[in-house]
Amino acid sequence: MTDLADIASGLYAQPQDEFTAARNARAKATDDLALAKEIRALRKPSASAWLLNMMAVHREDQLRQALTLGAAMREAQAQLDRSELKKLGTQRQQLIAALVRDGVALAEELGHPASSAAALEVEQTLRAAMADAGAAAAVATGRLTRPLEASGWEAVDLTGAVGGPFDAGGSFNSDGSLQSGGTGTGAADTKTEAEDDRVAGARADLEDAEDRSEEAESALKRARERVDQLDRDREALVAQVKELRKRIRALEQDIDVIDDDADDAVRERTEAERAVKESAREMERARKALEKLTR
Repeated sequence: MTDLADIASGLYAQPQDEFTAARNARAKATDDLALAKEIRALRKPSASAWLLNMMAVHREDQLRQALTLGAAMREAQAQLDRSELKKLGTQRQQLIAALVRDGVALAEELGHPASSAAALEVEQTLRAAMADAGAAAAVATGRLTRPLEASGWEAVDLTGAVGGPFDAGGSFNSDGSLQSGGTGTGAADTKTEAEDDRVAGARADLEDAEDRSEEAESALKRARERVDQLDRDREALVAQVKELRKRIRALEQDIDVIDDDADDAVRERTEAERAVKESAREMERARKALEKLTR
């Protein structure tokens, strides 16, 4: 039977905006009531957590490199090797910057561009994962639900940071491959089963409401953008109409001038025609007079 860790891994590999629907559908399709309850309790990942989960799937080698470097830095710290720490610290800066850039590019490729705030949280979480073995293990699961934050070399708070069962005992296997998560149960749960059910149901309802709110806000944003675009299009057309009307008035004035010139030209033509006829008559009289004189 598929266990919760496998189910969670599949759900957290979904696009962030499809997580809640996929989770609820998976829970509904499960005959095991206890497992269905655990599935419904899986929290929707934040934008930065989703991107880190995608990096665990699509950028596994690069992420493993960062976690391996973090382990080396922790060892150097334990041995108080300042020279090694300085060298590794420079590598860490370069590696984190490259990973964040690659993560932002990956989000774009997947059709869910990362905000600047999400990119900062990705960087913050990578620093925590390189400073703390438990945080490294959390990132390695590919099931993060929220960003992580480190304070120096102190243990990172992992409460509610991973969806599904989680063992913070190690970040990756001996060969350097990322773990998909352990089988431990994490922090002890002191709530009653009834409280768990209410909390899981309330969390699912909240996430559903958040999804609907996000969809409504997206629809409102699209509608506003459409209205703004139509307003701009109308203003452009109105400006074109005004310009055309000015052009029409100018052309009408040109027509009036041409009409006046045409009237003058007609009169000149009439006078010229009359003069031509008169000249023709004079030429005929002169010709006849000449013929009489030469006979």
